[in-house]
Amino acid sequence: MKKYVVTLVVILFSFCAVAADEEGAFNTKGTAKRSCSEFASTYSEQGSKTYLYGGWLEGYITAFNALQQKTFDITPWQTTELMLLMLNKHCTDNPDQKFLDATNIMLQAFLPTRMSTRSDIIEMSINDSTIYIYQTVLDMTVEALESSGYNIDTESSDIAFNKSYVEAITQYQRAKGIAVTGFPDQQTLVNLLLIKPQIKR
Repeated sequence: MKKYVVTLVVILFSFCAVAADEEGAFNTKGTAKRSCSEFASTYSEQGSKTYLYGGWLEGYITAFNALQQKTFDITPWQTTELMLLMLNKHCTDNPDQKFLDATNIMLQAFLPTRMSTRSDIIEMSINDSTIYIYQTVLDMTVEALESSGYNIDTESSDIAFNKSYVEAITQYQRAKGIAVTGFPDQQTLVNLLLIKPQIKR
């Protein structure tokens, strides 16, 4: 878990923060005024204050979705827990940065995999476990798996219940050394959609 988060954070926070007006200035409210060091300290305690950051983050993302052009959901599969985990790693390494700036950098990094239009939510079940995932995100994983050399029967009318899809996900998880679930879970989606493979020369 730590390995893939560290790798991802290096990629995510290589982007520049966005500015609000022509001079790059805007007023901030509540948690947005906090520093990265304050957030990292709160996160390490895992107390009730951590939930305040999570609540602020969800509200901020909702506003981002409403105001950003061609964006239905900037985080169509990323959970709040995953985002806080990534922000904590970045903030630990950059304690003097504002929590808001760190959040903006992260969202900028999410833009390539944002969902631009509304999509159906698919229920996917394996044995006694069930997840819910946007059809658009499911399609992204199929494309990413095929680009990585995994074969999937895309002619099937329902990818979510396609045996070849589950087998491809399972093989991918084994190859990456991550938890084998057969699902496009958080750890798998991070590797498939956000961490670009290193090109060997």
